[in-house]
Amino acid sequence: MENCIVFNYTDPAMPVPVARFVLDANGNGLLAYGKSYRAVDNPLPLDPIHLPVSSITHHVPRHPDGSYGVISDAGPDAWDVKLTASICRVTRQRVPETPVDWLLRSWHYGAGCLGFSAGADTPPRLGVAPESVSRLSARVVTAIEKLSTRADNDLDHEAIRLALPGASLGGVRPKTVVMHGGREYIAKFSRQDDRFDVPAVEYATLMLACRAGVHLPEFELMEIGGRSVLLIERFDRKDDGKRVHYISANSLIGIGSLTDNDYKTRYSYGGIAEAMRGINDEVVPDSHELFRRMVVHILVGNVDHHMRNHGLILTENSKYRLSPAFDIIPHLDAVVMPQSIGVGALGRASTMENAMSQRGRFQLTHNEAVEIIKEVRAVAAGWVSIFREAGVSDRDIILLRPCFSVAEEADRPVIAVAPRQDEDDTSENVKMR
Repeated sequence: MENCIVFNYTDPAMPVPVARFVLDANGNGLLAYGKSYRAVDNPLPLDPIHLPVSSITHHVPRHPDGSYGVISDAGPDAWDVKLTASICRVTRQRVPETPVDWLLRSWHYGAGCLGFSAGADTPPRLGVAPESVSRLSARVVTAIEKLSTRADNDLDHEAIRLALPGASLGGVRPKTVVMHGGREYIAKFSRQDDRFDVPAVEYATLMLACRAGVHLPEFELMEIGGRSVLLIERFDRKDDGKRVHYISANSLIGIGSLTDNDYKTRYSYGGIAEAMRGINDEVVPDSHELFRRMVVHILVGNVDHHMRNHGLILTENSKYRLSPAFDIIPHLDAVVMPQSIGVGALGRASTMENAMSQRGRFQLTHNEAVEIIKEVRAVAAGWVSIFREAGVSDRDIILLRPCFSVAEEADRPVIAVAPRQDEDDTSENVKMR
């Protein structure tokens, strides 16, 4: 059976072997913590809910999207696969074929602090170190953008050196890791088939979210050879370069095949809020923050904010906090598409009424939820001014206007939850006031 050793790579200079991950004949995973790791004081579980530290072998099912819970949070995604395949062709190396192959081929600049190796005595190899953002040239940026839409557009050696740290990052869009001001940042690029300037629009939307009170990492927009490049500071890295453990909501929720009811229960924003209880010392403010983000996504037409776009980071006291928000951007199909995950009692319906319908799951009173909606709406109503301030073109603003149809209804009365006479303010019955 295929297998690898999972390392805690918090300090790349001192990687610690944690567990063996094995694929069985059916493609499902098995994970067993090492005896020496179990013997240390307060060993960190890779996943405090599904993979507690113990002597038993844990079953890690292969999800429909091909992921293996927290193991895959540090592994490859669509962009990683495309970039690694190109690098392998240029360097005449074998392209990984199996999930374990891909983990072992990791360049170890992915999310969180996990690393992978073939043996406990062989530390994970660290790929080419990120270069300064100043090394990104117009030629390299164009080459990376081309690769995102043409798999046969192989990179030259300079482009590989700059793009390679991004081969461990998740998502489908082109990106890499660069150094900026002494810290790791993710540099996000355009695709040649984009209908609008995606990095500039994401920058503008992050500005809007920040003013609406959402917790974000540092971000800025650069122009390289006439192309927009968005820089996002990594929140899973410390000032001294050490790494912070990260668990995506996709791993935390751990659902396989989905039903309509799942979008009203576990596979939802409310489901994330409830899953944080017991592992998060600040679950109330983090649940309120999650509700605020959900409202932002509805108002800006961000309907593609799936479970992998939410996560938790480990704190100094071995508890978890909601990570800073990321990947907030309007989608052109927002007028016809629901949210990617559940919003409330109406499932994925992208409406304020639906957002209010399960406010209790976020530990919010009626008045608190209404106040958050008012605050976010007040900012989102001015989205055009914010986008122009950020440098988004009038053409793109016109193209994106339908995405903000809910935000432009700022004068509409805030949704109210009207309790029945036999219920108190926690009632989940919803109506317009």
